[in-house]
Amino acid sequence: MRKLVTSDVFALARIIKASGMREQLTTFVKGLAAQDKPLEVESVGYEGILVMIEALAERKAEAAIYEALASIMETTPDSVKNLPPAEFVAALKEIGEENDIKSFFAYVSGILGKK
Repeated sequence: MRKLVTSDVFALARIIKASGMREQLTTFVKGLAAQDKPLEVESVGYEGILVMIEALAERKAEAAIYEALASIMETTPDSVKNLPPAEFVAALKEIGEENDIKSFFAYVSGILGKK
């Protein structure tokens, strides 16, 4: 598993654009930014993933998620697609713990908010 890099920002931006979830994710990120207490990575990760899954379930952007996560996890999209749920959640947790997810989502949200 690798750390997030600049290309991941644009991969996530493509997923957000393709799925039409900008509004939901922007609301989520603004809510995170408004909190005065320290963020728990696990909680942020789960909530963020639920927001994304909810939007993606309606809009069929599943393949883009597998591709982006495969890049971060240094595997193939099919491998990500076929992970057992517990391993998938563990991988998401590891990505969240090894990176500043709050800043990452805030940055992506900022890119998407610019016209």
